[in-house]
This record gives sequence, structure tokens and C-alpha cells, in this order.
Amino acid sequence: MILMMAMNVFHAQGQELPISDAQHSGCMRVSDYEEEEEVKPIPTIILEKEGNILSVQVQNFISNCATQDFEVNSSITPDNEDLPCTLSIHVVPVIGEYTSCECPFNVSFTVHDLEQNSFYLDCWWYDGLVELEDGETLVLEDLYEDVNIDGADYSLRKTMHQAMLTKNECVGEVSIPSEVTYEGQTYPVTSIDRYAFNENTALTKVTFPKTVKNMDFDKESGFTRNPFSNCKALESIEVDEENPVLCAIDGVLFNKDRTRLHAYPIAATRTSYTVPESVTWIENSAFSQNQHLVNVSLPDDVTVLGSFAFSGCTNLEEVKLPSSLSALYLCIFYNCSHLKSVTIPDGVTHLGVRLFYGCTSLTSVAMPESVTKTDDSIFENCTSLKNVTLSPNLDIINYKMFFNCSSLSEIIIPDGVTEIRNNAFENCSALKTLDLPESVTSLGWSPFVGCKLDSLVIRGFLESNWINESLFKGMGTQTMVFVQPSEVEKFKKIYKGPVYPISDEMSGISDFTLPEDNSSALFDLQGRQIFGEPSRGIYIHGGKKIVVK
Repeated sequence: MILMMAMNVFHAQGQELPISDAQHSGCMRVSDYEEEEEVKPIPTIILEKEGNILSVQVQNFISNCATQDFEVNSSITPDNEDLPCTLSIHVVPVIGEYTSCECPFNVSFTVHDLEQNSFYLDCWWYDGLVELEDGETLVLEDLYEDVNIDGADYSLRKTMHQAMLTKNECVGEVSIPSEVTYEGQTYPVTSIDRYAFNENTALTKVTFPKTVKNMDFDKESGFTRNPFSNCKALESIEVDEENPVLCAIDGVLFNKDRTRLHAYPIAATRTSYTVPESVTWIENSAFSQNQHLVNVSLPDDVTVLGSFAFSGCTNLEEVKLPSSLSALYLCIFYNCSHLKSVTIPDGVTHLGVRLFYGCTSLTSVAMPESVTKTDDSIFENCTSLKNVTLSPNLDIINYKMFFNCSSLSEIIIPDGVTEIRNNAFENCSALKTLDLPESVTSLGWSPFVGCKLDSLVIRGFLESNWINESLFKGMGTQTMVFVQPSEVEKFKKIYKGPVYPISDEMSGISDFTLPEDNSSALFDLQGRQIFGEPSRGIYIHGGKKIVVK
């Protein structure tokens, strides 16, 4: 068995090889490992070849905890001028409902019709030449050594003989070296850690060499994190023209074919920016913290807008979202305090955690019918938000959904909503009426803290465990609560304010007619005329129901 370190050599005219269905272990939380202390599992590739069938095990593949399956595809390029062929294998996680947790997975599959025993392997983290004998097992472990060279931190990948820049606290302009030398060995710098320049407030310009291929050693990762997060002085990013996977346009970092926008410099002074038409994917935190952008135009074909994409862009007023989006991930517009309006496109089904958190200039939002799921705190601290049109296909008003929306004065809860969770309307002090449809059977803890409602209508029958004093915590006693007649006594036990049966207020009194000569008189619900100053409650005036506050 021979193992050689080499940069991958790509050839033209590749052909696909059949691959068996991937079998995977499911999420293996680090805490489940035998060691009591938390350990970082070592990414490992195990190869075994019998005839023209190559068995592959990918161990400790880090993916989102919500990964449901893995798709694997491969291609092989022919030999060229005495160089071995190249076998490229791509392992892609299929992620369902996104979570913030990342865990290791084991994935196994077989590649068929591979005749060669010597080939360049391009799989996951590994990129080099291997030679296999039938029946032998080759184990490739992704072993690291962390070192400091010339004041910068690097992680040396021993198996691949490559280096990743992990921390650089340089000042002003910096060019990332194409290679570093440690203990007499030279390592090409092929990767930049996602935190390499994090919080570096003195960096003004950075140039990538031709050797850097990705933002992390893990080539199969879906999203990448902007490595220049909080680099508040960064004005421009440049890339060597010979770099095979990255490029820069006007100081903005893209992948080579310009389909992914990786990073927009925080200190770039443009007030408007048009993303190139070729872009289909905006990476996590791509525009985050830029204080100059007012308008951003996205191409119609953008299908992914990463988490925190515009977070902290405090002068951003307008972003036109393309109709090709199917989800808006967490914190995309977090603390965009000047954002005035957003149109959520038809086709978006999921709104992520704190999507519009702290958008204090946002006044109205309409959800399309396609939205079926919202996460926590979508509109938290949107203090200018006056009205929201909710999707008719929602079933949950989530935790702190309208927390501190102090200007919210009008909202209709759609039929079909079954649950309103904790603190959903906390401190919505401008909201005067709230009508909950019959479908609502669950109200969480203190959903109306700090509200000054005049009336709250609960049309449905709440599950008994939700009928307790916490339901009206922080509301005072000024609110008139209307419930089903059979529920009145239950609610009177937990609420000190007035409780009325819905049948009296909502169904009207069609069988009662005021005398013609007393058409301006005030009557109670039993038809008795009221003289003098009426107390708070429901009365009949001019043949119609009125509420005296």
C-alpha cells in the first residue's frame, strides 16, 4: 500500500461512476463518546478495494444535527500523460428542518466500475494520490498540529501536508502567504479558518494567494462563515488571478464561477450595491455589519440567503428579495434599524429565528400564504411595527414573536392557529383588541405581559393545563375577557377583571327591537333601560351592541 501527498490533478472528459445508496449512522453527539470530557472526533476516510468495487467509509463527517440523509456522487477522469486518473467523490448532506447543532455522522457507500488501483482521490477533506492492493484497507486520518509562524496561527494538516490559517491579528494591509515552513517542512496554505480574522479591527485589506481553495478544510460543508466578521476597518478583499476556486470583484469575495458571494467588506463605502446576476447563493454573514449600504439588489436566481446575511447593517433601508427563495434563515436582518419595508416572496415557507429582530423602522409586514412555519422572536423589538398580515397557513404563534412591538395596533390571528406560545405579545402596549379563533387550544405562559388590551376574545376551549393565573400575568384588570359561556366561571377564578360570555357580545340580539320613541336610550343585555352614568360593560344602543369602557 502506497500513500503519496500531492495536489489534486484534474483532467477533462470525466465520466460518472455508479454508487450504492449511502448508509449513515445518524447524528452521533460528541457527549455519546466513551471519554467523559468532550473530544473533537477525527475526520477519517477508510478505503478498501475488491476487484472493481471500492468500499468507502466516511467517519465523523460534521453536519447539521437535522441531517436526514446523504447524497453521494462520483466521477472519474482518464489517465493523462502517465498521470493517474482522478476519482472525485462528493458527499452532500440532505438537511431537513435546520437546527443550530452540528454533530458527527458516519457514512458508508461503494463505488462501482473502478478498474484502477492507483488514482488521485478528491473526497471530503482529502486531496491526494493513493494506491490500493485488492483486499487491503487504507485509513486516512485528518491529523492536525497547531503552530505559530511569523506571528500568525496555523493548523498543519499532517496527512495532506497542507496548512490552514487559523488566526491573524495583522494591522493594515496583509497578503496571506502561499506557503509556510515549519521544522524544515514546507506546507502550502490551502485554507482559511472561519474565525481567522474575527474581530480584527485594524485590518484594511487582505489578499488571497492562488493556493487558498476554501474557507475551511472541510470542502463538503454547505454554508461557510464570513472569516472577516467584525473586521470593521476592512475596505477590500483581493484574490490572486491564478486562484482556481476564488475571485474578487470590486473588493468583494466570490467563488471562481461567481455563483456564491462569500464576503462583502464591512468598511466598503458604497451606499448601493448590485449583486452580480451569476450569483445564486449568499453566504452566512456576507454583508454583516456594513454601516454604509442603504440599498442592495439581489438577482432573481438567488436561492439561498444565508443566516445573518445583513445583520447589523444599520443604514440598510431596502432589499428586494427574489422569488426564488424558499426560506429566510435566522437573523438575516438582525438589528437593521433603518429597514423600512420588506416584501416576503411567495414561495417562502419558513421564517427563521430573530429574522427581523431589532428592525426598529419596520412598520408593516405581510406574510404570503406559502409560509407555514415561523421560529422564535421573528419580530422581537420591532418597535415601529404597526400591523402584520399573518399567513393563513400558520398553526403556531411562536415564543416572543411580537415581543416589545410597542406600536403594534392591529393583527388578525388566522383560523387554524392552535397554539400561542410564551410571551408572544409581551409589551404590545398599543394593541387594544385581540380575537383568538376557535382553533386556539393552547396559550403559553404570560403571552400578554405588558399589554393594555381593551378586549380579549378567546373563542376556543383551552386545554385545562393552560387555564391558570400566568395566562393574565402583567395585564392588569382593565381588559374585558370574552370566553365561551361554559368557560366563564373557570376564567373568573384566575382573572380579577371582567369576564363575559361570547354569546352575549358576539351573537347580537336579533330578537330584541328598541321602542321607536326610545331609539336613543341605553339598555342592558336583558332589555332594561339604563338611566344615569353606565358602568363598564356591554349595552344596546340604537339596536346595536356597544362597549362602555
